[in-house]
Amino acid sequence: MNTKLALNLFLSIFFVSSCNFIDSDVTSFNFILPEKEFTVDSDQFNLDVNTQTMPIVDCDLEQECIDAGGEGFFCDSDNTCSVQLEYSLQSEKILLKEEVEEFAVVTSKDHVSVSFEYIQMDIFTNTLNFSIPPLKIYIAPQNVTALYNENYELHEDAELIGDLNTINAGDTGLYDINLASEGKQILTEYVSHPDIPFYFFVAGSVIFQGGDPVPSGALTLKVHSMANAQIE
Repeated sequence: MNTKLALNLFLSIFFVSSCNFIDSDVTSFNFILPEKEFTVDSDQFNLDVNTQTMPIVDCDLEQECIDAGGEGFFCDSDNTCSVQLEYSLQSEKILLKEEVEEFAVVTSKDHVSVSFEYIQMDIFTNTLNFSIPPLKIYIAPQNVTALYNENYELHEDAELIGDLNTINAGDTGLYDINLASEGKQILTEYVSHPDIPFYFFVAGSVIFQGGDPVPSGALTLKVHSMANAQIE
């Protein structure tokens, strides 16, 4: 029997048994990958400020700001103290062979090529009172338990797959991720091995100046993505 025909027959039987009938002539299959959720919460910044706005503190040297506010504070171009707050969030572990069983079965067969189709962010709650500068999205194998080390250096095994445009305070909706030059290739490599666990990371930073409202609220988003399996 022709190899491609045999594979089509196997897949049609498999999907019928899964209560998802497909025609045996179909050679391309799309799979929605598991959603992963992140929350950027202003409480994560641990700012100890008892006023409604960030205090205005005059400065000439950065050390004056560090002494007044702590790590992350610096003397800005207006000679007042500002603070840059960094954050990174890790998804739950992703193991496609368990979370998308049909995808793992199909891609285990010979003469099947896999490609990553798209990745989006769905922002479904946003009560932040400040805008979020572009978020960066990384992918990393299961050995990466933290995106940055103590010197805030990126882990060597983490790879940038893209970023999001600035998210204004209160904005929600579905946003396309601006893929890095090798972002799709990197994602395709990961989904081509559904038995290997990995993580998504979301990272960014935000600067608050004297007189800005003290940050409050939270933003919650989910990663939406899809892969394709093509019978060759």
